[in-house]
Amino acid sequence: MTNDFVSKIALTTIFLALLFPVVLSLFATEVPQDWILYTNGPKLEELMLAKADLVVIDYSSDGTDKKAFKKEDIVLLQSQGKKVFSYLNFAVAENWRFYWSFLDKAIVLGSLDNWPGEYYVKYWYTEWYDVVKQYMKRITSAGFNGVALDWINIYQHAKLQKLSGKSAEALKNAMVENLRKLISDFPKLEYALVNGEDILLEFPDIRKRVKYVIVESLFFSEGQLVTNTEEFVRRVNKLSLLVKNGITVLSIEYIDNGNPFDNMNAHRIKTYVSLAKKYGFKYYIARLDMKLDVVNIPRIPNSKD
Repeated sequence: MTNDFVSKIALTTIFLALLFPVVLSLFATEVPQDWILYTNGPKLEELMLAKADLVVIDYSSDGTDKKAFKKEDIVLLQSQGKKVFSYLNFAVAENWRFYWSFLDKAIVLGSLDNWPGEYYVKYWYTEWYDVVKQYMKRITSAGFNGVALDWINIYQHAKLQKLSGKSAEALKNAMVENLRKLISDFPKLEYALVNGEDILLEFPDIRKRVKYVIVESLFFSEGQLVTNTEEFVRRVNKLSLLVKNGITVLSIEYIDNGNPFDNMNAHRIKTYVSLAKKYGFKYYIARLDMKLDVVNIPRIPNSKD
């Protein structure tokens, strides 16, 4: 194979890659996102192109200390008017994090089903809160605007209740005490609770300082609309009450199959956007695979009108 032939192939490939977005725009329309959730392998170049003004990412580009974002990285995003939150697993240990090698394994209770590498912990122990503080210092040093705390509702897990010998009520109260300590220790940060609407409703002092709640799979389950279920009605009523109390609801649905010409996919996307706007929620249209490893850019067929 000659060098000339290889060069022609390379040029043709580049030309097609540049041409594809132009051709795609003739037949499909990009759906703008209100916010971005990008926790697995976040790349600055993708985030820079994102039009949303709020992004939630990992503190590191690969989950390790070695690839932790620096202050200049976060400032770059903030210079575009973006508010940047760091993801933090608040009540579950992850075996790929910086702390795993020295974490006191006596506070590890057991693995989470369907979440490889993640473990229930005695989060009410000082040993765990000390780990969280070390994590938070990394987040504040990098200049993040806020932190998104995951597994806030883990006290509801029957497995954790069994492993710990504690009731759901006792586990919930322990979670709230940790939240209070964290907010007191790091008062300059903004806070979002992932699936934490119950705690926000029950504890006004937490609600006073936490102004965001991230809500997964409210309108859809496995790509199917669930707005006719009792669980949806119960949950959306709680979230609507939080909106009235000044809480921003960051909704995410895993519904996009990535096919810009799939009419059923387009219908799901348009239905979701309409519902989110109806209830006053901010929306993020994520991929069906739930990997959160790209800034998703949903596209739907152009209207024939």
